Amino acid sequence: MNDDRNGKVATGADWIIPILGAGFATYYLISIKDLDWEAKVSGVFCAVVLFLLIGIFALRTVLGLLRGTHYIELRSLYESHKLALIRGSLFALTVASVAIIPWAGFTLSTFGFLFACFVWLQGMSARNAAITAGALAFAGYVLFILILRTSFPQGPFERLASALIGL
Repeated sequence: MNDDRNGKVATGADWIIPILGAGFATYYLISIKDLDWEAKVSGVFCAVVLFLLIGIFALRTVLGLLRGTHYIELRSLYESHKLALIRGSLFALTVASVAIIPWAGFTLSTFGFLFACFVWLQGMSARNAAITAGALAFAGYVLFILILRTSFPQGPFERLASALIGL
C-alpha cells in the first residue's frame, strides 16, 4: 500500500496474501503424494513459481526497508471497523467453504460460498444471489469435473449428476 508520508511505501499488510499462498502451496505439496505424476509435476511447478515470486517480493521489501524507502505498517488491515468485518467475514466464509468440501462436494460448497458472499457481503437479493451462484457453481462443475476430470471430492450433487448422466 502506498503512503505519501515522506514518499515512503507502507508494507506489512501486503504480506498476508503471500504468506497464505505459501501456506497453501506447502499444504498442496504435502497432499499430492497419492496423485498421478502429471498432477505432481504441475503442482510442484506452480509451487516453485509461487515461492520464487514470494522470494522476489521479500527481497524487494527487505531492500526497501534497508534503503529507507519502505516502512512496516499494519494499519491498513483495520483502518475501518466495517472493512475489518468484511475481511474477517470473507476469511471465515472461505475457511468454512474449504471445511465442508469433503461432505458437500465441490459444486455445493462453491454454491454455498458464492451465495453467502453475494448476500452477506455484497447485499445482493437472495434470488439474484442464488441464480448467479448456481450458474457459476454449475459452470465450475461442467468445466472442472466433466471436461477437465478434476478429482474434487464428490458430494450429493456430483453423485446425483453422475447417476443421471452416467459419467
